[in-house]
Amino acid sequence: MAKKKVFLSYRRDDAAGFVHALHNRLVEYLPDDRVFMDVHGIDTGTDYVRTLEAALDQCGVLLVLIGKRWAGGGEKGQSRLQDPRDWVRSEVETALRRGIKVIPVLLDGATMPAESSLPDALRPLLRVNACEVRTSRIDADLWDLMGSVMRSLGERWPPAAPGGAIYALASGSYAFLAGAAVLLLLIASLFETASAAAALGIGLLVLNALIVLRLPLHPIIHRLTRQRALHVGATLHLLAFGIIVLGDTSLDGAVVFLFGLVPAALLFLAAFAMERRVQSAPSPVRSAQ
Repeated sequence: MAKKKVFLSYRRDDAAGFVHALHNRLVEYLPDDRVFMDVHGIDTGTDYVRTLEAALDQCGVLLVLIGKRWAGGGEKGQSRLQDPRDWVRSEVETALRRGIKVIPVLLDGATMPAESSLPDALRPLLRVNACEVRTSRIDADLWDLMGSVMRSLGERWPPAAPGGAIYALASGSYAFLAGAAVLLLLIASLFETASAAAALGIGLLVLNALIVLRLPLHPIIHRLTRQRALHVGATLHLLAFGIIVLGDTSLDGAVVFLFGLVPAALLFLAAFAMERRVQSAPSPVRSAQ
């Protein structure tokens, strides 16, 4: 079953700048062919009426961009929406009649039109909760609008955090390696008395695993970003294992390499890879991390 599309209904003399910003933001999270905008969706020589009707047939959400000139500007100062041939009226009326989700988007201080300016078929629009998009806070407003659109389409929201898979793999692998190192050291302590340095190192490894996993044991740990947790974890791991080696110089070189250097390198590389992913992500996603 084909996934539903988003239909952008607007007037070019009223919302042209906003509609391009909205279209560009939508295609960051949806395939381009699931966002219909007349400039992008109708080729030269194509039957305009049939294309619009076909787009509405596949529509799951219709966004009505309402600026300060959305209703006015008709003949003799009357509402353009009173004209049955007005395409904006036709788009919204058709969506309401078919039960398509309609979201009014109020642009830069615009308000919902007066009931007297709307034909009877469009008056249900006044009962729909609208959202605002303002130039002064366009990123935040578009982020909220994206959430409404994506949830209405049944899509995942918020989007997966950039680098989330890298963090999950790195933190899980580190927890396994750190646990194995602690277990080996505890087994070794059964055959000989553990030094104070070894005990301190083991304690630091346990603490480090909690930091890398960002377990909500303390506000400081919980507030760490994923990248920062990996950076701190790599440094603390080297410190902990260095203390253990100083307390037990008999440790085999292979053990030091496998359980000391490899986990720290893993965390450093994962943090670097995550930073690259975050830098290439859309700005609202970066700010949400």
